[in-house]
Amino acid sequence: MATTNRLYVHHDSGAPEGRDDYTTLVVVHGYVWHAATFAKLLPHAAAQGVRIILLNRREYPGTTQYTEEERAGLPPIPEEPLTDENEIRSARQMLLSFMRDRALELYHTIQDIVTERAIPAARPESHTGGIVLVGWSMGATWMTALLTHIAEFPIGAVNLRDYVRRVILSDPPSSLLGYPYPKDDPYNPFFDTSLTHEERLKVFTTWITSYYAHGATLAAFERRRGLTTPVPTIEGMTTEDFESTVHVPPGLPGGADWTLILGCITLGAYKPLREGALYLSDDVEGTKRAGDGWRDVEVRYVWGERSIWEVPYAAQLLRQEAADAKKGGKPFRKLTTFCIRGANHFAQWDYPEESLRAFLAGPQDCDP
Repeated sequence: MATTNRLYVHHDSGAPEGRDDYTTLVVVHGYVWHAATFAKLLPHAAAQGVRIILLNRREYPGTTQYTEEERAGLPPIPEEPLTDENEIRSARQMLLSFMRDRALELYHTIQDIVTERAIPAARPESHTGGIVLVGWSMGATWMTALLTHIAEFPIGAVNLRDYVRRVILSDPPSSLLGYPYPKDDPYNPFFDTSLTHEERLKVFTTWITSYYAHGATLAAFERRRGLTTPVPTIEGMTTEDFESTVHVPPGLPGGADWTLILGCITLGAYKPLREGALYLSDDVEGTKRAGDGWRDVEVRYVWGERSIWEVPYAAQLLRQEAADAKKGGKPFRKLTTFCIRGANHFAQWDYPEESLRAFLAGPQDCDP
């Protein structure tokens, strides 16, 4: 049953038999493709000794719709870009407030999961127990919003600092992390105004599910031409697969996800969410802020080697930002990256075992 102002538990693999120190993987899906996109992870849960809980966001199957008041928090997408700085600032703040509310929903959802399903607390010394949070693609925005605002949220029946061990940004494109597009060929069919909305959706679906051969630098990243082998993930899906994993309405023009993603990119809301998530506050008079109990939580960027070009680009930019912060003496979360070799944007579907290993691996097994 859907619960107001909560994400919906689409599937729970259950506690591994005979274990009281298992890790719980909690997954938030992306744009249009909902929690069932991660269904292929489930058969591997027992062998890995983990519990997997798949969540659907609001407006997806099993959940509640946003209320009129909540939808009013999403500024409309203007036909022409805004030029007035005050209007831009006001609209951006609306989006950031909207995402703070979504982060609070996720926070309460995780608290409910811990208390209602008897999730074991983290055991840092053995790297077991606790929760690994995963936000895939657009779902990564829920992760950055949560980390940005965690200091503001009240402690409920349980203190989640005793549970959350790692937060994973799973294959979000660079634009969804607030990095500006490069001047040279910033291709993304989602923003191709020469296409109708129907054409964009079709072209984007093939583009985002394809495999690409990239070089080592931005100039050598393939923007458009997917490989003929492997075929795009969508071509390997049956009609039943597609219908069981996709829910289109939130991604149509005027839908909540469509409005959010376009607004955050055009109005610059993704950058403050990324920075709020990754940069830690300085101590104030020797006392850490309340939310800095999460300052030891690792943030991991998991990415597919053959995903769309924005993904290896994001991996490079994140590593560079972390290095620059360290050099400049700015407090920055522990950041690791993990490349899934051979995988595209849908690694959880085509490479489920490898995806699970990427989510669960220790920091020592991540990219150098």
